[in-house]
Amino acid sequence: MRFILIFLLSFSALAQEKGDVDYTFKSLAAADERPDIVYNLDISKSKLVNFPKNLERFENLRELNLSKNKISLMPAEVGQLTSVKIMNLEKNKITIIPPQIGKLQNLRELLMARNEVMEIPKEIGEIATLEKLDFWSNNIQEINPNVKKLQQLQEFDLRGMLLPDELKVQLQEWLPETKFQFTGGCDCGF
Repeated sequence: MRFILIFLLSFSALAQEKGDVDYTFKSLAAADERPDIVYNLDISKSKLVNFPKNLERFENLRELNLSKNKISLMPAEVGQLTSVKIMNLEKNKITIIPPQIGKLQNLRELLMARNEVMEIPKEIGEIATLEKLDFWSNNIQEINPNVKKLQQLQEFDLRGMLLPDELKVQLQEWLPETKFQFTGGCDCGF
């Protein structure tokens, strides 16, 4: 009996409550009630067509999940989300990453799989903390050489696109410690 009581007490201590670093807010309305304790915001599958405005009001925001929406524009204001460490924008309709992305100096993971991004801008190379880039199944036609500055990058997913073999070789030379994921070869003439 004593064991069960101790187990139940310890389990209840692990339950997530608002204000816990691990607590995830699932709506902007709930997050707006206490913006100072918003560390994780998951508004995926919310049928959003626009990137939410004024997210910088969540000064402690560490993880932002806007995946599985219909967002087509990543605004310049994304550069104000300087505390974000993980940004998940998978399965949207984003075509352009604004240069202000380079201001996210705490960002460790940028998850952009299944969008329509055509270019990885040079400003991505300014995010020295990046450990993971996921651009699986986009329309990448250009990767700025500035990515070679990403010396902390551990994973770079570029599957689902026919990239020229010479670009793949160049990327591996620039970032020899990074694990790349590519789809089969292509002598595409880019």
